[in-house]
Amino acid sequence: MITKRVLDYVQANQMIRRDDYVVAGVSGGADSVCLFYMLCALKEKMPITIHVVHVNHKIREDAGADAMYVKELCEKFNVLFTLVECDVESLARQQRISAEEAGRNVRYEAFTRTLELHRGEKNGKIAIAHNKNDSCETFLFHLFRGSSLKGLSGIESVRGVLIRPLLCIERCEIEEFLDKNGIKYCIDSTNLEDNYTRNKIRHHILDTAVREINPAAVSHISEACGKIGEAYALISDITQSAYAACVCAEENGGAGGFHIGQEAFAGLHPTVRGYVVMEALAGLAGSRRNLESVHIEQVKQLFEKQCGRTVNLPYGLCARRDSTGVFIYRSSDVQPRRTGIREYTLSADDRERLLQGACVEVPLNDEEVLVFCVKKMDFEQIGKNIPQKKYTKWLDYDKIKNSIVVRTRKEGDYLTIDTSGGEIRKKTLKSYLIDHKVPKEVRGEISLVAEGSHILWITGGRISSFYKVNGSTKRILELTLITKKDHE
Repeated sequence: MITKRVLDYVQANQMIRRDDYVVAGVSGGADSVCLFYMLCALKEKMPITIHVVHVNHKIREDAGADAMYVKELCEKFNVLFTLVECDVESLARQQRISAEEAGRNVRYEAFTRTLELHRGEKNGKIAIAHNKNDSCETFLFHLFRGSSLKGLSGIESVRGVLIRPLLCIERCEIEEFLDKNGIKYCIDSTNLEDNYTRNKIRHHILDTAVREINPAAVSHISEACGKIGEAYALISDITQSAYAACVCAEENGGAGGFHIGQEAFAGLHPTVRGYVVMEALAGLAGSRRNLESVHIEQVKQLFEKQCGRTVNLPYGLCARRDSTGVFIYRSSDVQPRRTGIREYTLSADDRERLLQGACVEVPLNDEEVLVFCVKKMDFEQIGKNIPQKKYTKWLDYDKIKNSIVVRTRKEGDYLTIDTSGGEIRKKTLKSYLIDHKVPKEVRGEISLVAEGSHILWITGGRISSFYKVNGSTKRILELTLITKKDHE
């Protein structure tokens, strides 16, 4: 019976325990509705709290009906329900990413936010309705793009607070369960289109394999993913020892990074060499996403080339051949702007002038002026006009609740950054400057725009993600760094 298989799978992988607070993503489609019923069945066996989150991407006109269906389903089973609405296509245009990626970011942000707001002292989990077919599609997607073994191990059943209780069953089993029990579900018309790569894999590759090659294709691919995952775990253990033997942190030419020693590296198995390179790249990049086999090969090939040869890699990374191996480092994207002032706080009069349409100028040194202006724009205007210039930045003015200060760094300064999964987290200013290879001797002279300890802008560098403009922005704080010669 499908319910028993899923609950046994949950128990075997220790996904959910007594008194856990489980946030479940329920779109109203077959997979997520099945997930809902499985969680309700689990709730009958042990005390857990289920909190359903439905995200309306506002892509389809009938999306509101899906939200209503999920809401009524939750009411029927006395389950907590939260509706999140977001114009995903507009957000995608604003952030210059695909609608698919924007939608995924919005969903995971909504799940994480709901969990943190409501779980209290309970252990929290986020349940996602991925099944065996999804894992197979991920395998094929990574295979076609070019991937390491990790990417070919499918989808993980547990990753931190994320759990996937349905990975033990196929999509056809889910639909059979729902039909057999007379359970209705919604059909998302966008899933029937071929606009997204995954849909093409689903409709034209995986389905064809099941129909025309082997009805058990999904099961066999899933089993292969499991075996690859076991192999990857073994190689990971070997890689850790190899990494310790041939990689060391190093300063080289004013940049900090990782040096891979040629002699020790040459003694490794060819497969392990690739994983050592990946670990070094991921360690500097802070993510494995967008790091592919072609980049690993580029670094490995440097060992066969003459000293001084370099390759450019994702995340602004560079690799350079030297006399004893290869040095991997991050090229800095921060150009420190030195300030001659100790501190300047925008006064109440300054803020009032800004709101009346005037600009406020703050001299940083003999050559540079920082100009503050407040602008009002609707969302469409914002999306089309976000400045791309390095020395002009837009912030959401209404997110700034306290005094705005121009100053140099202080103990406890931090900014917020977006992670690969879309989550916003804090990063100390010290760590950020170190990561971006800003020389120690000039870090204390960089001009900063701050609200308390929260850095709004490292002038000439990045802004804090918390203050980014978005669809709800009403007033924009425009910051422009100009030279006095240009100003005059």
